[in-house]
Amino acid sequence: METTERIRCSESAPNHPGRFRTIQIHPTRKCNLTCLHCYSSSSPHLKEMLDPAALSRFLVYARREGFNTISVSGGEPFMYAHLEEVLTLAQSEGFNTGIATNGMLLKTDRAHRILEHTDLVAVSIDGPPYLHDFIRGQPGAFDKMFEGVQVLKQHNKPFGFIHTVTPESWASLIWLADFAYEQGAQLLQLHPLEMAGRAGEQLQNHVIDDTLAHQIFILSHYIKSKYANRMLVQLDLLHREYIRTFPEVVNAFAAGPPENPRLSDILDTIVVDERGRIIPVAYGFNENLIIGNVHTFSDTVFADYLHRQMPVLQNVFNQTMQKIHTDVQSDIVNWNEILINESIQAA
Repeated sequence: METTERIRCSESAPNHPGRFRTIQIHPTRKCNLTCLHCYSSSSPHLKEMLDPAALSRFLVYARREGFNTISVSGGEPFMYAHLEEVLTLAQSEGFNTGIATNGMLLKTDRAHRILEHTDLVAVSIDGPPYLHDFIRGQPGAFDKMFEGVQVLKQHNKPFGFIHTVTPESWASLIWLADFAYEQGAQLLQLHPLEMAGRAGEQLQNHVIDDTLAHQIFILSHYIKSKYANRMLVQLDLLHREYIRTFPEVVNAFAAGPPENPRLSDILDTIVVDERGRIIPVAYGFNENLIIGNVHTFSDTVFADYLHRQMPVLQNVFNQTMQKIHTDVQSDIVNWNEILINESIQAA
C-alpha cells in the first residue's frame, strides 16, 4: 500500500511532467454579486479589466515555459468582456481551459460560444438554497445558479462544484455531495474558508478551528469513499503526517534545489490579477515576491525571477514545512494558507 501511495504522490509532485501547471487568471473583479466570503472583494462597482492583448502574449510565453492549464475566475469571468478571445487563444496554444463561475450568466448566446472553448466549468455553491442565498447576498441566487447548471448539462459540458466550507456549511457536506452527484458533476472541490478579502472583514467570527478542521477532514473522506470512481472529491486540507511522509507533493525543494529548473518546475500555480501582476501560488502572497507584470514582461522574466528569488522561495517553502512539522497541535493543515503567511514573514 505504501509503495502504491508513494508512486501516486510522486506523480503529483511539482516537477512531475504529467502534473497540471496552472495559471489562475483573475481578469476583472467586476461581479454581479457581493459574496460575504469573496477572497478578492469583488463587486458590481469594480470596472478594471485586464488588457487581452497583453494577457494573450503572456499566455503564449507561459505555455512555452511549461504551464499547461488556465483557470479563469474573478470577479465573475462571464463579466470579462474579452473572455471568449482569451479562451480561444489559450485553447489554440494547447492549454487545458477552465472557468470558475457563480453559474448565473450562462443562458446567453455569448456564454454558449465561450463554453465551446472551455474544457471544464467549476460552479461555486455555498450549500442548500437558504445558505447559498445568504452568502451570495441575493434572494434567488441558488435558483439562478441551478438554471446555469442545467445549461451546462444541455451542452454536455463537463462541470464540477466548488464549495467554501464554513462553520455553518460543514454539516451540509453530505447533502452537497449528494446534490453534486445527482446533477452529474465530475468534481466536488471543498476549500476551507480563509480570512482573505471580504471574509476578513465580514466573517471574522467564522474561522475554521482545529476541531472543525478535523470534522471536515473526516467527513470529506467519508464522501470520497462514498463516491469513489464516480465523482472526484478534492479537499484543500492535508494531514500533517501525510505532508511529512510525502513532502514532494507540496514542496519542490523537498530534496534540495532542483537542477536547472524552470519556474513551472517550482510553482505549479501562478496567478495573474486584473492589474496584470504575476503572483506566485495564490492571492495574498507577499507583494515583494511578485514575478512581474503581463504588460511589461520580457522573454526571460521567469528565469530572471528564479535567479533573483529562488533562495527566498526555497526558504519560504522550507519554513512552511518546518512550521507544520513542529506545530503538533494542528494535525489538519491548509498548506497554501501557511505558505502565504510564511511569504509575508520572509521579505
